[in-house]
Amino acid sequence: MANAPKFKWLESGGVNPLDESPALYEAALSAFAEHTFQEASLNDILKAAGMNKGSFYYRFRDKMELYLSLLYRVGLEKMQLFEEHSISRNSNGFFDEFRKMAHIGLLLAKKDPRFMPFSRRILQEDPIIRERIVASFGSMRSSLLSDMVERAKATGEFRKELHTGTAVFVIEALLNNLDSLFPEDWSDEHIISAVDQLLDVIRLGIGGSEA
Repeated sequence: MANAPKFKWLESGGVNPLDESPALYEAALSAFAEHTFQEASLNDILKAAGMNKGSFYYRFRDKMELYLSLLYRVGLEKMQLFEEHSISRNSNGFFDEFRKMAHIGLLLAKKDPRFMPFSRRILQEDPIIRERIVASFGSMRSSLLSDMVERAKATGEFRKELHTGTAVFVIEALLNNLDSLFPEDWSDEHIISAVDQLLDVIRLGIGGSEA
């Protein structure tokens, strides 16, 4: 992953400890999906994982490295889905791209319902924590979305005077809250139909005159 931080485990040529310790991964994901970084208790995570502090500090420098390692692993899963479903910087048309990304968001929510609240929780983090995240990884999806919006402005799908950052913020908010927008008993087809209606709202609200 580009711009990855200097993990203790990566520097030693090892693998992500969360890949080798399912219990720690489960405990960390549950904790950070429910709590912000500051609120999450490392002691509670280790207790839930059945891991002592000696074993933990052998693998990680501190709670922050555990948190970033979790982001690393979840980020890889998201990027893998993006690649599998052909979401790339060369896709055709903003609205088609967004529809695919929304579908991926639903797939993530089905794969593990903690992924979406974990993503939302990042937006609630203290600015210092968010700066650490951006410094470590960059903002991969935001960069992808920015490219999508810029292309849409260039092709007339969006108004040229639309502020790219504002559009990215709105799109991020929609993608991060897809799991809470629709009833749990809705079928995939029903949800995608509702996503299409959301796209109509975006198209009518910020789309170009010929969108």
